[in-house]
Amino acid sequence: MSSLAVADKTRSHEMNAEDEEQLVTMIVDDQLFGIPILRVQDIVEPTQITPVPRAPSAIAGVLNLRGRIVTVIDLRECLGAPPVSSENRLMSVTVEHNGDLFTLLVDSIGDVRSLPRAAFDKPPVTLDQRMRRLCSGVFRLEGQLLAVLDVEKVLDEEFIASMPTRTRPRLDLGRKKDKSKDKDRPRAVKESARSSVKRASSAEDDSAADAAPLYERLGGEAAVDGAVDLLQGKVAGDDRLDAFVAGRDTAALSKTMKRFMAQVLGGPKHFSEADMRAAYKKLVREQGLDDTHFIAVAGHLADTLNQMGVPDDMIHEVLGAVETLRNQVLDR
Repeated sequence: MSSLAVADKTRSHEMNAEDEEQLVTMIVDDQLFGIPILRVQDIVEPTQITPVPRAPSAIAGVLNLRGRIVTVIDLRECLGAPPVSSENRLMSVTVEHNGDLFTLLVDSIGDVRSLPRAAFDKPPVTLDQRMRRLCSGVFRLEGQLLAVLDVEKVLDEEFIASMPTRTRPRLDLGRKKDKSKDKDRPRAVKESARSSVKRASSAEDDSAADAAPLYERLGGEAAVDGAVDLLQGKVAGDDRLDAFVAGRDTAALSKTMKRFMAQVLGGPKHFSEADMRAAYKKLVREQGLDDTHFIAVAGHLADTLNQMGVPDDMIHEVLGAVETLRNQVLDR
């Protein structure tokens, strides 16, 4: 074959590649969807999703993706489809948006399809209104329609915030938790926290334990200190929260966080209510503290407690205390 023929073949292949759209396909409520493959960061089968109290219904919760807390968006909720049983083996597609990772909860994952861009069309007027809003267009396949999700529209803050708020139950799909991510945590913190939680959960009189302050049922000072040590690392690594900890003395901040958390959970009181309100008002006024930051911290806290082996019902109590604080701070 001549060099000219080889060059022509190469140019033809490049042109064909440029004329094709590669999509990762997925199913949601029996509808075929696709996301451009370049937008997809990861595909995982989630085993546990921790809810965020009173978050918009589109937010299924948060999950730990290789040590990073990721917000989970429920596409069924976004599309107005009925919820599925927690027994279903759901999948998630992780995408990046404005520097943050989000994972889209779907019913199942299909394959990667290469489709001619010339066949891409606007959403038909007969398409469901919500689908039209969240899709950039469609491909008409043999016997079915493939709707291409517009990630920016799905993750639009106004769209998500427009949905009603509610607290979801914890989604635990019953598969074994991957503990490999646990190995990097400080051994002393793990041992102290786990032993404290074990002591709290093995109380002989269950009714008396239930009546005790949450602080004591969690394991007291050792457990709270261990949780804050882990939480502080997660907060420091979150770009959304960096402004609240950057430049602060780490040891002093840790001490304040431990005392503050203990008081919120019903433990020893180190601050007057007036001092606490004033401190938070300053953060709201000068640093723009809002719902987004509270939700982010709640997600990190839930993941921390889960790693420590705290029972689900106690995690919900802790998040409830954080939610009460959020309403007080933001005057709701």
